[in-house]
Amino acid sequence: MRTIAVVNQKGGSGKTTTAINLAATLAERGERVLLVDMDPQGHCAAGLGVPDTRIEFSLAQALLCEPPGGSDPLGWLWEVARGLRLAPCTVALAGLESARGGLVSLPDRDRRLLRYLERVAPHFDRCVIDCPPTIGYLTFNALRAADEALVPVETGFFALRGAERQVATIGALADQVGRKLAVRIVPTLHRDGSQLSHDILGAIGRKFTAHIAPTPIREHEVLREAVSYGQSVVAFAPGSPAHDDFRALAEWIVDTQATVSAESQAVDHGASAAAVYVADGPGDSVMTSDGHTLPRLAGTGRAAELAQRMRISGAPASGHEQDVPEASV
Repeated sequence: MRTIAVVNQKGGSGKTTTAINLAATLAERGERVLLVDMDPQGHCAAGLGVPDTRIEFSLAQALLCEPPGGSDPLGWLWEVARGLRLAPCTVALAGLESARGGLVSLPDRDRRLLRYLERVAPHFDRCVIDCPPTIGYLTFNALRAADEALVPVETGFFALRGAERQVATIGALADQVGRKLAVRIVPTLHRDGSQLSHDILGAIGRKFTAHIAPTPIREHEVLREAVSYGQSVVAFAPGSPAHDDFRALAEWIVDTQATVSAESQAVDHGASAAAVYVADGPGDSVMTSDGHTLPRLAGTGRAAELAQRMRISGAPASGHEQDVPEASV
């Protein structure tokens, strides 16, 4: 089973729309697809017509079970279309990352999703993960489990800079968990009639030459309509231009090999991880899985938060502190 994490911390990039319709289009091609909703907003269920009031067992409970997924790892999945099943979530998923949420106290807290997917892998050809819009243990779980990351990038004014920082952030996270992660870029919300949109699309293409989808996902009213009816574009508007865009995206993903982007190995030039820790008094410390004691985090900077979370996750220690880029885009 090949696993794709659809990730972007910038709102309005079309992340969930991309995840839903890519998964549905891959299933249309005959693949057995699992769509995993790791975004606590639960929009995948809403976008596929699964009423949240009927979700009795969701990803939050599945990740806390031992083993992950419980006694019947397939039984709580929703079949939303032929070849497409959904692992839904509810807002309860957001609470898992809190001190008393249950996930933080687990020794394999950043590998729970990986362990679950390993259990169901024989039943699927591909998995698509809709990642949360924040950086935390849920995102770490997604990237640990993924073979590649797909970054939807709106062809708007801030798109290029945002894409660069997003890819660098993914690279930093992947490095911290001890692996390289292949990254793809897919331009979204592209406006055919806008010269600015075309100019930005060209700039993104020049920056990420070998990693960008050859066909952008254009801005289609039918995509919004499909969501309002709880359907993918495959079911709502087969043969439409929006459907064609996602068919082209799916074909590109299936037929090409994703590679590690040089931009994903960029190093942030801000403060080093060591500079963000101060102890205010006795007990203001955390114990990492490798036995190191670290004072608690000072401040609310995302780079600082990321560094601390990765250390608590038991990331391999090195002889020097590695800088990590801020996650905001």
